[in-house]
Amino acid sequence: MERGKAKETEASFPLSYALTIGLFGGIIWSVVAQLAAYFHFMTFDINAIVEYVNIPKLHSGFYKVLAGIIFHTILSLIVAAAYYFFLKQSKTIWTSILFGIGVWAVFFILLSPLFPSLPSWLEMSRDTLSTSLSLFALYGLFIGYSISYGYERHLLKEKRMNWGNANG
Repeated sequence: MERGKAKETEASFPLSYALTIGLFGGIIWSVVAQLAAYFHFMTFDINAIVEYVNIPKLHSGFYKVLAGIIFHTILSLIVAAAYYFFLKQSKTIWTSILFGIGVWAVFFILLSPLFPSLPSWLEMSRDTLSTSLSLFALYGLFIGYSISYGYERHLLKEKRMNWGNANG
């Protein structure tokens, strides 16, 4: 009986909450990354993925930055959904930080051979390496801890409602 209620409560926690966190996380942290690149804390073009789109207007200037922010936000929705499905029950910040570092590893270790504009982690300067790792760790912390916090609040609310229904 108790297991059925736990599954029901877990299932009723909305994915839309995680996607909202992913949306704002993508916007906020891609703007922070843009600023870090602008001030030369990172030496590679964080909007280089936009060059694979065959729209000449997007290859330079403000449109390239805007397209990069939109692209990173879409990726952030996918990352937030992955955290929601696999790690939402985590209760420590370390899981979220390690998740962010794992996302960094996927991009710069696994995907860098597929995208020539994305540098390998072995080719990065110390400043670029430390900045990108820090940004991804903070991004993972933002996404992961926000989703886990929302999940815990949801469980607490359900518990209070069930307690009130049982005693009322």
